[in-house]
Amino acid sequence: MTMVDWLLTEQLVEIFREAATKRPELNAVLMARSPLGEEDVLAGSGAAARIDTMDGAVLFVTPRRIRRAIEERGLDLVRFEDLVGYDWISPEMSEKVDQKDEHWDRLYLYPRGAPPITLAHLGEAVYPLMTFLGRVLELRSEKVLRRKLDDEVVELLGRCLAAAAGTAFFTDEDLAALFGRNRDTMAIVAGLWPKVNLAAPEVLDLLERVVRALLERTDRDPDAWESWIGAAPAKLEGALEVFRRVSSGEV
Repeated sequence: MTMVDWLLTEQLVEIFREAATKRPELNAVLMARSPLGEEDVLAGSGAAARIDTMDGAVLFVTPRRIRRAIEERGLDLVRFEDLVGYDWISPEMSEKVDQKDEHWDRLYLYPRGAPPITLAHLGEAVYPLMTFLGRVLELRSEKVLRRKLDDEVVELLGRCLAAAAGTAFFTDEDLAALFGRNRDTMAIVAGLWPKVNLAAPEVLDLLERVVRALLERTDRDPDAWESWIGAAPAKLEGALEVFRRVSSGEV
């Protein structure tokens, strides 16, 4: 059991309990524990929310995953350690009012390194589920990952992004060819760091590209390297490896 499990258990109970008082037609109930098993969460007492969808399926939402009930067993639809985002109604569908009205209780989940997952016919339970998924992403993405990263690692990688957005190492043509971005968008990324979703695969991909390109330029301008990066190449490689392991869930 981890602190995140504890916090998400509290959020799950609070969100679905409040929804039950405000939504008489809510098709979800809180359970003292998941019948499909979360034995290692809160000594086996981790709460779960059961959602009976409008098409007859049964979903269980726990502090760690969403599972679908299949007879006496369960199938993991998504583990929250792999979830990097979700949408309520896709941009394409929002332009079609009739479809938007028809599919108001549908969610799209985006797991790391896997195709999107569609949860349909969620009924009124779509609203507390959306709220809870927001808490999941908040606690299992940037805030939690940020706590696992030393300030020195965060600062060094931030300097790399700032260096990429500057003019000392890369031309405008380099930025487009190496990173698929222009200088303005690189400056935005550097300015937002580290207040981004650190679990998003595109963040790791960009950092890997930036660090790799910078390491190829260590000897071109030692003064610029010292001014912008201020660390040995080996230290930069180490910082990237720490970030890779944390953002991918290895640690």
